[in-house]
Amino acid sequence: MEQLKANGGEIILEQLKVGYFVKMYPRLSETFILNEILELERRGVEVVIFSMLRPNEERHHPQVAQVKAPVHYLDGPKVKGGWSVLRKHWPTLWPRREHLWELLEERIANDNADSLKLFSGAAMAAALALDLGLDHLHAHFASQSSTVAYFASRISGIGFSFTAHAKDIYVHGIDEGLLEEKINAARFVVTVTGFNKRHLDSTFTAAAADKIKLVYNGINLDFFNSVEGSAREEGLILAVGRLVAKKGFPDLLAACSVLKQRGVPFRCSIVGDGEQKALLESLIQDQGLGGRVELLGPKTQDEVRQYMRQASVFVLPCIMDSDGNQDALPTVLLEALAMGCPIVSTTISGVPEIVDDGVDGLLARPGDPAAIATAIEKILAVPGLASEFASQGRFKAEERFDLRKNVATLEEHFRKTVLGNSPRLVAGLESIGGKNGLEDSLLVL
Repeated sequence: MEQLKANGGEIILEQLKVGYFVKMYPRLSETFILNEILELERRGVEVVIFSMLRPNEERHHPQVAQVKAPVHYLDGPKVKGGWSVLRKHWPTLWPRREHLWELLEERIANDNADSLKLFSGAAMAAALALDLGLDHLHAHFASQSSTVAYFASRISGIGFSFTAHAKDIYVHGIDEGLLEEKINAARFVVTVTGFNKRHLDSTFTAAAADKIKLVYNGINLDFFNSVEGSAREEGLILAVGRLVAKKGFPDLLAACSVLKQRGVPFRCSIVGDGEQKALLESLIQDQGLGGRVELLGPKTQDEVRQYMRQASVFVLPCIMDSDGNQDALPTVLLEALAMGCPIVSTTISGVPEIVDDGVDGLLARPGDPAAIATAIEKILAVPGLASEFASQGRFKAEERFDLRKNVATLEEHFRKTVLGNSPRLVAGLESIGGKNGLEDSLLVL
């Protein structure tokens, strides 16, 4: 509990209330968001989820059932129906009407149809955030979800922040003007790798300054933990990820072809689904890898954990896609690190912040199947190397990617920005005589 005192009175803030903005919830591939919300709730933070889209996947992680946060669906980008949204929430929005009309006029003047489509959802979120007494708004990804959070912040007066990942800052053609506007307006910006931070600092020098914070995604180290004495299948190669270009799975198949030519005994399992499924099936057939490589489809965290316990090596051959898209901090690599499953990956983006080449895994140049094959073969063939990588990898996971430590850092950023800025706190303080000397009167109990 936090206790704020002013002019002899006091206001009690029993619980920090944060609105989380995402594109779709729940989503099988975004375990890092799910885990972050669960850990915030474990720490006593009240979370409310605002999802732009309703889920379109049949399977969900069992951990979704543990989330306490209510979910409000904003039903995606739209203009039609906007007036009905305003009419429904007008009693709440009325005191903030000048801010609402200012934002709407500004977007119309900018002739930005894409951002204008987000207006009604943002207005709905702003009204709900005020009705629910939220202290702060936070979005995952620097694209549409952060734009909705930004607009909702402008309308409601509640501060916002966002986490920048990969596609949302690297893909060619992103609206850098709007992104800089959001960085300037945010209380702070989180990004998940040092590589990302350097990119943002250099691209948005004036806006960034000390505002961009590095907070690694974390994983639950109790859940992702190797079982003492569990046997790994000799020669089993595991890969997990969406079947999209930036994951580099065609290079993995080419590497498997090289291993086959070299006479290396192996079996390869690829977990995931996506737009490249048909391409990968065709490559498996064309390269004569039937019976050696299997596509297992999407799996839950529980199932992925079991595969990681069985595999001899985990491979994720990340590349940069033709549109600039690239992975930043692949969660599955963090999971493999914690599970003691030796890793082979590439030197793309933030991957070297996960894997130190030759210390806790091996890295190859992106787009080099022969080098990937050589790294896999080395881990499978050199005695003691896999166990050394496993030990060092677990140590790094505990030091750098512990979910509890990293979410505690994120919560600290939330609490610092809420101090003196939350409408709920400001209103409470004004009711007891103003907010002068607020920082001096803050007691954390």
